[in-house]
Amino acid sequence: MVPELQKMPQRGKKPNIPREIFDLCNQLKANRETKGAGQGIQFPGALLPTPIGSPYSMRAFFIGREERKEPTHIMVLIEKITERHAVDFDKVKRQFELSRRELEVLRLLCQGLANREISERLFISEYTAKDHIKKIMRKLGVSTRSQIITSLNR
Repeated sequence: MVPELQKMPQRGKKPNIPREIFDLCNQLKANRETKGAGQGIQFPGALLPTPIGSPYSMRAFFIGREERKEPTHIMVLIEKITERHAVDFDKVKRQFELSRRELEVLRLLCQGLANREISERLFISEYTAKDHIKKIMRKLGVSTRSQIITSLNR
């Protein structure tokens, strides 16, 4: 996915990590400093351009608390962006027996919005948005957000 990461760094040199990944990690750290520990930190996202083909989507998360109160690592999730296809949401609603609200959540999910952004757009709590997404996954027979979108593009 990221050719720079496949090259082993020479002894004593830092790995050749793309600038976009560093920037994303710094944005996550800045969000934590601005919001304070445990104050609803937003997990930033960004695009990683490629010389050929579609870019990759990146999201950063804190992980590894162990005995400390502070996270010990940052995980960056990198996913390939697939070609966008038009989704017939009326057909999806009928086929999977989605409620009106589940369909609204699904539309926003297909636009790439995070749970917090979905909740803000629909004036619901983030937990309610998560519950709707879980119900959508169950009805579509999938277990991840990416699989939701992939299953709609068939």
